[in-house]
Amino acid sequence: MSEQGLIFTMRSYVSNNSSCGGAAVSPRGVSPCVDSPVRRFESLSISELARRCQVSTRSLRYYEEQGLLAPARNAAGHRRYEAKDADCVSFIQRLYGAGLPSDLIRTVVQEWKLPDSAPRIEALLRTRHAELSLEAEELHAKLTGLEAVLNAVTGNS
Repeated sequence: MSEQGLIFTMRSYVSNNSSCGGAAVSPRGVSPCVDSPVRRFESLSISELARRCQVSTRSLRYYEEQGLLAPARNAAGHRRYEAKDADCVSFIQRLYGAGLPSDLIRTVVQEWKLPDSAPRIEALLRTRHAELSLEAEELHAKLTGLEAVLNAVTGNS
């Protein structure tokens, strides 16, 4: 897939499927997790962001621990999120849902911050796709073997 195709795909996914407020990705075609010259519309507490994104506050703290989110802190030390962080959470959830481990998600999110990152991100995701495909083939072989054993045990050859 070309760099523009990958960027378009990611932009389309986030803007069309964001469960966290529906804000679109920056017009530069970068990940919703990248700082961009977007005007601040509102500041959200961790509970407000969790409610908006339909995730637990524990998940948001975990994302922060993993280096996926970097909320600002107010004078009292409470986390404050920008509206764009809602899109980042949606993006992170999509990556987790696709079977990516935390370390790979961290790499993808960090790569988006770099110029011309789409080819590297594509390579990372294609590698993970190949790994999952191999796992699926192995599971299919195990299921076939189990079905053969079940048929032998039940007499349904």
